[in-house]
Amino acid sequence: MPAMHERGDTIDARRAIRVVAADDHAASLRATTETLTRAGVDVVGVSTTGEGALDDVRTYSPDVALVDLRMPGLSGADVARTVRARYPSTRVVILSAYADEEIVRLALDAGAAAYVTKDSSPEEIVRAVYRAAAGDPAHPA
Repeated sequence: MPAMHERGDTIDARRAIRVVAADDHAASLRATTETLTRAGVDVVGVSTTGEGALDDVRTYSPDVALVDLRMPGLSGADVARTVRARYPSTRVVILSAYADEEIVRLALDAGAAAYVTKDSSPEEIVRAVYRAAAGDPAHPA
Protein backbone atom coordinates (compact mmCIF):
# COMPACT_ATOMS: atom_id res chain seq x y z
CA MET A 1 0.00 0.00 0.00
CA PRO A 2 1.45 3.39 -0.91
CA ALA A 3 2.35 5.70 1.92
CA MET A 4 1.88 9.44 2.03
CA HIS A 5 2.93 11.48 5.01
CA GLU A 6 2.41 15.20 4.84
CA ARG A 7 2.10 18.48 6.64
CA GLY A 8 -0.68 20.88 5.74
CA ASP A 9 -4.00 19.94 4.24
CA THR A 10 -5.45 22.82 2.24
CA ILE A 11 -5.33 22.72 -1.55
CA ASP A 12 -5.78 25.97 -3.48
CA ALA A 13 -6.42 24.77 -7.02
CA ARG A 14 -7.12 28.33 -8.25
CA ARG A 15 -3.48 29.27 -8.67
CA ALA A 16 -0.80 27.73 -10.88
CA ILE A 17 1.72 25.64 -8.96
CA ARG A 18 5.37 26.01 -10.02
CA VAL A 19 7.52 22.94 -9.33
CA VAL A 20 11.09 21.82 -9.77
CA ALA A 21 11.64 18.06 -9.84
CA ALA A 22 14.78 16.06 -9.13
CA ASP A 23 15.41 12.33 -9.40
CA ASP A 24 18.55 10.47 -10.44
CA HIS A 25 16.47 7.85 -12.29
CA ALA A 26 15.52 9.24 -15.70
CA ALA A 27 12.40 7.07 -16.14
CA SER A 28 11.04 8.03 -12.74
CA LEU A 29 11.78 11.71 -13.34
CA ARG A 30 10.06 11.60 -16.73
CA ALA A 31 6.98 9.85 -15.29
CA THR A 32 6.76 12.32 -12.42
CA THR A 33 7.03 15.38 -14.63
CA GLU A 34 4.43 13.95 -17.04
CA THR A 35 2.06 13.30 -14.11
CA LEU A 36 2.49 16.86 -12.85
CA THR A 37 2.12 18.42 -16.29
CA ARG A 38 -1.08 16.46 -17.00
CA ALA A 39 -2.44 17.79 -13.69
CA GLY A 40 -1.81 21.38 -14.79
CA VAL A 41 1.29 21.90 -12.67
CA ASP A 42 3.97 24.12 -14.23
CA VAL A 43 7.23 22.12 -14.07
CA VAL A 44 9.82 24.90 -14.34
CA GLY A 45 13.00 22.92 -13.63
CA VAL A 46 14.17 19.32 -13.88
CA SER A 47 17.44 17.88 -12.60
CA THR A 48 19.08 14.58 -11.72
CA THR A 49 20.93 15.73 -8.59
CA GLY A 50 20.24 17.46 -5.31
CA GLU A 51 22.67 20.19 -6.30
CA GLY A 52 20.72 20.70 -9.51
CA ALA A 53 17.48 20.92 -7.53
CA LEU A 54 18.96 23.66 -5.35
CA ASP A 55 20.16 25.54 -8.44
CA ASP A 56 16.66 25.28 -9.89
CA VAL A 57 15.07 26.50 -6.65
CA ARG A 58 17.42 29.50 -6.64
CA THR A 59 16.79 30.23 -10.32
CA TYR A 60 13.03 29.66 -10.58
CA SER A 61 11.69 30.33 -7.03
CA PRO A 62 9.13 27.51 -7.32
CA ASP A 63 6.30 26.82 -4.92
CA VAL A 64 7.48 23.23 -4.48
CA ALA A 65 10.61 21.16 -5.00
CA LEU A 66 9.67 17.51 -5.57
CA VAL A 67 12.84 15.52 -4.92
CA ASP A 68 13.93 11.92 -4.65
CA LEU A 69 15.23 10.99 -1.20
CA ARG A 70 18.33 9.11 -2.33
CA MET A 71 20.46 10.75 -4.99
CA PRO A 72 24.21 10.98 -5.45
CA GLY A 73 25.65 14.02 -3.68
CA LEU A 74 22.98 15.93 -1.81
CA SER A 75 20.06 13.76 -0.70
CA GLY A 76 16.44 14.85 -0.70
CA ALA A 77 16.74 15.45 3.06
CA ASP A 78 19.78 17.68 2.43
CA VAL A 79 17.79 19.59 -0.17
CA ALA A 80 14.86 19.97 2.25
CA ARG A 81 17.15 21.27 5.00
CA THR A 82 18.83 23.79 2.68
CA VAL A 83 15.60 24.96 1.05
CA ARG A 84 13.98 25.45 4.44
CA ALA A 85 16.91 27.62 5.59
CA ARG A 86 17.57 29.61 2.39
CA TYR A 87 14.33 29.61 0.41
CA PRO A 88 11.48 29.42 2.95
CA SER A 89 8.79 30.23 0.39
CA THR A 90 9.53 26.93 -1.41
CA ARG A 91 8.20 23.76 0.16
CA VAL A 92 9.85 20.36 -0.38
CA VAL A 93 8.04 17.11 -1.10
CA ILE A 94 10.13 13.97 -0.91
CA LEU A 95 9.23 11.25 -3.42
CA SER A 96 10.91 7.98 -2.53
CA ALA A 97 10.84 4.23 -2.96
CA TYR A 98 11.42 3.87 0.79
CA ALA A 99 8.48 3.82 3.21
CA ASP A 100 10.29 3.04 6.48
CA GLU A 101 8.79 5.24 9.22
CA GLU A 102 12.23 6.23 10.55
CA ILE A 103 13.31 7.45 7.10
CA VAL A 104 10.03 9.33 6.71
CA ARG A 105 10.49 11.01 10.10
CA LEU A 106 14.08 12.03 9.26
CA ALA A 107 12.92 13.61 5.99
CA LEU A 108 10.11 15.50 7.69
CA ASP A 109 12.44 16.60 10.49
CA ALA A 110 14.85 17.91 7.84
CA GLY A 111 12.13 20.24 6.64
CA ALA A 112 10.12 18.34 4.03
CA ALA A 113 6.46 19.34 3.90
CA ALA A 114 5.45 15.88 2.69
CA TYR A 115 6.83 12.43 1.97
CA VAL A 116 5.24 10.33 -0.76
CA THR A 117 6.27 6.88 -1.91
CA LYS A 118 6.89 6.21 -5.59
CA ASP A 119 4.17 3.57 -5.63
CA SER A 120 1.58 6.20 -4.66
CA SER A 121 -1.06 6.97 -7.25
CA PRO A 122 -0.52 9.96 -9.53
CA GLU A 123 -3.42 11.66 -7.74
CA GLU A 124 -1.71 11.25 -4.36
CA ILE A 125 1.52 12.73 -5.68
CA VAL A 126 -0.29 15.70 -7.21
CA ARG A 127 -2.32 16.18 -4.02
CA ALA A 128 0.88 16.26 -1.94
CA VAL A 129 2.34 18.92 -4.26
CA TYR A 130 -0.79 21.08 -4.03
CA ARG A 131 -0.96 20.73 -0.26
CA ALA A 132 2.67 21.63 0.14
CA ALA A 133 2.24 24.62 -2.15
CA ALA A 134 -0.70 25.84 -0.05
CA GLY A 135 1.81 26.41 2.76
CA ASP A 136 -0.54 25.66 5.60
CA PRO A 137 1.01 25.84 9.05
CA ALA A 138 2.98 22.68 9.67
CA HIS A 139 1.64 20.02 11.96
CA PRO A 140 3.04 16.59 12.77
CA ALA A 141 2.48 14.04 10.00
